[in-house]
Amino acid sequence: MEFNSKIIHFSSFNERHNATNIARCLKDSLTALEIYDKITAITCDGGENLVAACKKLDRFIKRIWCCTHRLHLVIVNALGLWNKEQKTDAHQTNNSSTESSTTTEASTSSITTAGVISENYNESMDTTSLSDHEPDDSLFDDESDATVENNSMTFDGGDTDNHFEGEDDVSSNDEDVNEIQARDLIDDNWSKDVESDVAATEEVELVMKVLTKCRKVATITKKSTIIANFIRAHKSFYKINKTINIDCKSRWNSTFCLIDSLIDAKPLLMKLFVEKETLQLRKEQLNKLESIELNKDDWDFLSSLHHVLRPFFLGTIMMSGKNYPSIGLAYHTVQKLKQFCTYDDDSNERIKELKKATRIFSCKL
Repeated sequence: MEFNSKIIHFSSFNERHNATNIARCLKDSLTALEIYDKITAITCDGGENLVAACKKLDRFIKRIWCCTHRLHLVIVNALGLWNKEQKTDAHQTNNSSTESSTTTEASTSSITTAGVISENYNESMDTTSLSDHEPDDSLFDDESDATVENNSMTFDGGDTDNHFEGEDDVSSNDEDVNEIQARDLIDDNWSKDVESDVAATEEVELVMKVLTKCRKVATITKKSTIIANFIRAHKSFYKINKTINIDCKSRWNSTFCLIDSLIDAKPLLMKLFVEKETLQLRKEQLNKLESIELNKDDWDFLSSLHHVLRPFFLGTIMMSGKNYPSIGLAYHTVQKLKQFCTYDDDSNERIKELKKATRIFSCKL
């Protein structure tokens, strides 16, 4: 039997996105298609408006919280992929020492809206002990067909000429870069439960430090015509097929794809940083490039982070299939991920700590 996903209705939604309007629109659309009484379940994200909207439908229609979305929340919130640096209040700064301002830790928010799987599976997920068994790595085999080689994932509007034209100033401050990213990224229900104040452990701080550099590198390769031309001129020589694009908090795997593309472009980026003084850049631009240069420790940490994120990428791809029913794969995928995060192989300490962070976060759900 062959299964195919099909969009049965698509329309703009110009009303307020409250539960009543969403529920009415869903019911009207499904009724017009004469399938409302045949619907048994609806898969959606965990947005409060959608949760409330599903409750307004008939009692026999169940809501299933999208499993891949919950996996996304586990990763971004456990590792603090979108953490923000805590800024000290100006009045407190005047009356406190430098030491006190640098030792302030972010408080941990209570996570009540993130999970690994649908509520229907919560009990069954904890029924097996994995400590006595080595994981089956078939899901995460390095030879897996699932790759990001052709996944350009352009979240910033694309590499248009207008985007580069006249934009050679890479000396903009952090606020400028953040404004560029905020303008280009998409904000919707998928980013609603992403935490930005995760407790600042050593691993989370390293993630923040390295990803800040990575995102600035990705932004500069788009913003500067000189650097963009340098990248394009040497991509073919290094056989680089992936596009470096900024990640987005509301899009699954986008941070993994950013890291994956940077690792793929490592020799080209190293060439850029080595030869930066041969480019026609101003002093402040050179200083900016130097400040975001990825050193050996950064590359090593990126490699460890890539290793931990890759199984979640593959699991998400598996559960996002269009030609087969995916709900039955949820249990299998989550069990494989739990095995991966639980079993301590010969990985380095960074990988062990990153895995531990995902386990601890999952246990809090």
